[in-house]
Amino acid sequence: MGWTWLLWLLVLLAVLALLVGLWMLVRLRALGRVVGSFSCAWRAPESQDWSSGVAVYGVERIDWFRMLSLRPGPAARWRRSELVIEPGRRVLPGSAWGAVEVECRVGRDCFYLALEGDALAGLTSWLESSPPVDRGAA
Repeated sequence: MGWTWLLWLLVLLAVLALLVGLWMLVRLRALGRVVGSFSCAWRAPESQDWSSGVAVYGVERIDWFRMLSLRPGPAARWRRSELVIEPGRRVLPGSAWGAVEVECRVGRDCFYLALEGDALAGLTSWLESSPPVDRGAA
């Protein structure tokens, strides 16, 4: 009887790990099926580590979801009217899927995105096709 609680604890931990893995798989599959979604990695300027994820176009913003996360919502959100893609890009060496790196800005915040060339063309077109913004000029 002394080992019964340990066995139940191990079974509970195994079930919990299975549920977490299943949740992440279902979440990732659902994100990949959303119209306007594309694979996109993100990194801060001071870091060399990329975070893999999926970005999803909205009408007025892009939501970015971490690839491996329990959080159902986006890890980052960029408004269309504030997002700027800096000119210039570099092909990431050793990238299996031909990723290019671009510098982006939202206000004073800077970050980098790595995405396929076709996804970058789509992102650029999405930004350029935004409707004019009334800035209250008289």
